[in-house]
Amino acid sequence: MTLIEYIGSIGGIAGVLALLIFLAYKYLVSQMREDRKFMEDRLTKIIDAYNTTTSENNRVLTELIVWLRAKNGGR
Repeated sequence: MTLIEYIGSIGGIAGVLALLIFLAYKYLVSQMREDRKFMEDRLTKIIDAYNTTTSENNRVLTELIVWLRAKNGGR
């Protein structure tokens, strides 16, 4: 409470409100940073899963093409 009293004695109610707005802004920025990190981690996991699935599908399609060529006489 001492900091708020000190700010109030120097800047009055405007100083106290400015301090409260600054603290709220600081909290908001830190929360946005945490949310951004969470979203980036989640997006990275989604992209990795997509890349793994695509690689597996390409491998299966290649095996299928080789098998079909062998079955149909090598054309």
